[in-house]
Amino acid sequence: MTTATSTIVGALACQKNSFLKTFKTNVVSSYEYTLPPTSRDKQNKNKKSKEPEAPKEVKYAVELEDTILFPEGGGQPFDKGTITLPDDKIVHVTTVLREKLTALHITDAPVEPGTEVTLHLDWDRRMDLMQQHTGQHLLSAVFDTYNLETLSWSMGDIVNYIELPEKVSDEIVAEVNAKVNDLIFQGLPIKVVTPDQHGGELDTSHIPDDYDLSQGIIRVVKIGELDANPCCGTHLSSTAQIQSMSLLHQVSVRGGHSRLYFICGARVYKYLSKQHELLKNVSGNVLSCQIEEVVDKVTVLNSNYRKALSRESNLLKEIANGEAQRIFNRFKTSDSATVDYVYRADNNADFLLLVQKELTTLINTNKEAGVNVSDKQTVVLLNGDYPSGTGGMVKIVGPQAETIQAELKKKITNLKGGGKGASFQGKIAKYEKGELEDVLSYLDTFRS
Repeated sequence: MTTATSTIVGALACQKNSFLKTFKTNVVSSYEYTLPPTSRDKQNKNKKSKEPEAPKEVKYAVELEDTILFPEGGGQPFDKGTITLPDDKIVHVTTVLREKLTALHITDAPVEPGTEVTLHLDWDRRMDLMQQHTGQHLLSAVFDTYNLETLSWSMGDIVNYIELPEKVSDEIVAEVNAKVNDLIFQGLPIKVVTPDQHGGELDTSHIPDDYDLSQGIIRVVKIGELDANPCCGTHLSSTAQIQSMSLLHQVSVRGGHSRLYFICGARVYKYLSKQHELLKNVSGNVLSCQIEEVVDKVTVLNSNYRKALSRESNLLKEIANGEAQRIFNRFKTSDSATVDYVYRADNNADFLLLVQKELTTLINTNKEAGVNVSDKQTVVLLNGDYPSGTGGMVKIVGPQAETIQAELKKKITNLKGGGKGASFQGKIAKYEKGELEDVLSYLDTFRS
């Protein structure tokens, strides 16, 4: 009796005809399978966690004689679909993986070896993936004419990117965008050939190390006479099927490289619809203007915001100057005044730093006044509130810093900080109920 074997990755039915939506085949094997850890799993494993590890879900790997469900590879995500059994029971395929030369269909239930089954492909997903993948080949081919090699690429759920060796000017991006869409309109034929049929040089450096080239098959995807690249993925048969492409924006990354983001096919109109809906919502409900007026409206708002920030900064300086002047005058005119404080509910440290800076200026320019926070008077700077739950900070400068910080640590549960001698600085993660009032009452005793 002949033992059934599976078709190797490289000669799968989905790779020979990427437009097959249903397919009859037989089960070769089925066994329990542990999914390899994802990059996120590896990150979480390195993090210390008190929570016990969740039990791993039992999965099964189903090997078929042939398949129309593509395993992840070449930058293209795996297909999804279902396996229909002879009794019409449906088994969902959640992942398709390549293990060396074998395609494994990951399911929640085993399927008896030898069973004839019918595969049903999630066609909408496949078409979307092909539009993005073939679109990337076309985009990279056009950038090759500018001597800009695609170093890597990534397909996202919504937006994809190619990584280029340098940032590209807006003019070149616009030019490439126009060229790519013109090539889509031309409907260049796309076909898969063998290296012998191709006849030219090929870069096989991106083929995975665990793919045995001596037994496997190198597939060359050709776009007209424009491009030829080894690729295991499923592709469209004409550039016209990409429908359209939009180049979005660039982000600079390591080594002076640039990631250029793009979308293809149905994603273009979906993205446009989403962005238009967002713009319509912002213009109508937030800015109360027409969409065409958004830029002008935002420009005015931004200008007014900057003016408001400037006014706020100036007012904050005035208040800080007033607080510094008050403390300085009290220390100057009263020998019994040895401690004073400034409190602000806003937990932004800028105000307290301004007070300290203004007070230091007053002391240094009026040394004859006898005010000295190094060995004579002590200043406590405190901020934050209880309702917000965001805590605050405290800074103490002066000879009584050690005594006061010890008392504050008794009164504020979440105060952490350090210092020695005439200086202490600490952070308050959050105030517990009643603590702030207790601290302010304590500091008020120095003013009586």
